[in-house]
Amino acid sequence: MTLIDSPRFNRLSGIVLAYYVLASVFALLFGIVQPATGIPVVIIQLTQFGPTLAVLVVLWLLPGSRGLIRQAGLRSSKAGIAQLGEAVLIVVAIFVVALSWYGLSGHMIDFTNPFDLAHPIWLIVIAQFIGAAGEEIGWRCFLQPALQTHMGVLLSSVVVGLLWGVWHVGVFAEGWLYASSFILFAVCLSVILGELLRGKRLKLPTASTFHALINLAMLLWFKEEEGDAYAMATMAVATLIAAVCVLIVHSVRTGRGTRQNNNTFPELR
Repeated sequence: MTLIDSPRFNRLSGIVLAYYVLASVFALLFGIVQPATGIPVVIIQLTQFGPTLAVLVVLWLLPGSRGLIRQAGLRSSKAGIAQLGEAVLIVVAIFVVALSWYGLSGHMIDFTNPFDLAHPIWLIVIAQFIGAAGEEIGWRCFLQPALQTHMGVLLSSVVVGLLWGVWHVGVFAEGWLYASSFILFAVCLSVILGELLRGKRLKLPTASTFHALINLAMLLWFKEEEGDAYAMATMAVATLIAAVCVLIVHSVRTGRGTRQNNNTFPELR
């Protein structure tokens, strides 16, 4: 029996399909409802809670999937705190590269003073973290661990990134360059998070912090939400560079750990 024909793989496919369809439907419904609520999208987009609601429904409809939610990783540890700090540093590096290229290429960096925004910056920051958590409960704390039961971390990260990127269906209205740049951006972010979250410590806080900081920095320094394809492409390339660097560092760490294990005599039993 091949992997694709196995009952476990078929069950996983059903869970992934159910989650993705529900996350898309709920996001659409939230998007339709938001104007009636009067909540500005610059503060929070209700569509971000589609993945969380999808997870809850999948757990209710498919009891066999409930073990996957244990992967959320909320317990603190020194390794988890370091993981969180690494996520912040990677965000800083991405924007240093992106803004440096903007300056070198002669494009004006259109920085928005956070205190000049139409809404209080403290409210936007809090809402961005809540919204990011609403997404990451679905993508990195549910779907990623589910796929990793049959795929490696890198491949599952790429698949989640593709699904996550396409889930932002509105980007396709901005043209092929913008949409393709956004998909690449989403895949690279997913690869970075996949490597950061190999351990189980602080998985949701790390993913949410990384996601929220990316959103906040783009809000202040880029105009990609206005359909600026150059800004989106710049972010995609900067994130691609960061993803490659993260993969190289992880490869070096893994190789060092393997050599150390190989140089250790096995315990006699």
